[in-house]
Amino acid sequence: MLFQQLLPFSAMRLAIAACLLFLPLLSFGQCSLHVVLLPEKPALGGTLRVSLFPSRKSYISNEHLVERTVPVHGSTASCNFDSLNAGPYAIKVFQDMNGNGTLDKSWLGWPKEPVGYSNDAPINMGEPPFKLVVLMLEPGKRTERIRVR
Repeated sequence: MLFQQLLPFSAMRLAIAACLLFLPLLSFGQCSLHVVLLPEKPALGGTLRVSLFPSRKSYISNEHLVERTVPVHGSTASCNFDSLNAGPYAIKVFQDMNGNGTLDKSWLGWPKEPVGYSNDAPINMGEPPFKLVVLMLEPGKRTERIRVR
């Protein structure tokens, strides 16, 4: 009789323990972004400064959500952005050849160092607009390839 009364209780304990054990494995809508960087001039050295922007406003004002610094060693490099919420994001990359932490520009405002943007957006007359660089992240993992030119 006592065994029959304890059986539902221990089955409930087992179910709770299993939920707690596997809870971290569930994503709950979290996104992960793997960025593969392709510098066209790896011989210039330096580091790749990768900035992630969570909205059009932050992209325009250059207020990044998070930044990664990746050393240039060869023709490819990569970095990850984890635990992101689903939604729109944009990425700006530049190859910081002199290590000053900022994108050097000419007196006309043209970049003196190689740059790249999400969606491998074209660089014509200045920075591409947000609509060309926006990435819509959905739960799960996404890989984005960016040429730094």
